[in-house]
Amino acid sequence: MTTTQSAPGSKDDVRRPDTVSQAEAAWLVAITKGEEEQRALMLPDCVIVHGPVGNVHDRERFLAYNASMGATLEAETSEVTCRERGGRAIVTCYQKMSIRRVPDLPPFLVQAVATRVWFATDEGWRLGHMQLSRRQPAV
Repeated sequence: MTTTQSAPGSKDDVRRPDTVSQAEAAWLVAITKGEEEQRALMLPDCVIVHGPVGNVHDRERFLAYNASMGATLEAETSEVTCRERGGRAIVTCYQKMSIRRVPDLPPFLVQAVATRVWFATDEGWRLGHMQLSRRQPAV
């Protein structure tokens, strides 16, 4: 599954996914759009473990950190597996993101093995926990 940034003003509503597959697709769209779109798919008490050193962040700290990395232009997942039971789903995948850190330079590739735990809510599936084992260039 691959997604790229939508044209400005796009009316794609990815905030109410009815299935885990829709939630995963919405997540890929959200990470190319920005913080608000990601926040809308996350539970308020979502916890994210990420980076090569195992940072543990709450939702707001992760979103701020992620925004500081630069704009994600494209995201792709492969080798996706999903286990769904009782209003919860655990998705594991290999994820690649093309990120533009510096405007005048070509984007760079960030690779990760991701595990996302989704929860069924009245507003659709929401992310409750994510673990990203990222490989990325040195800062």
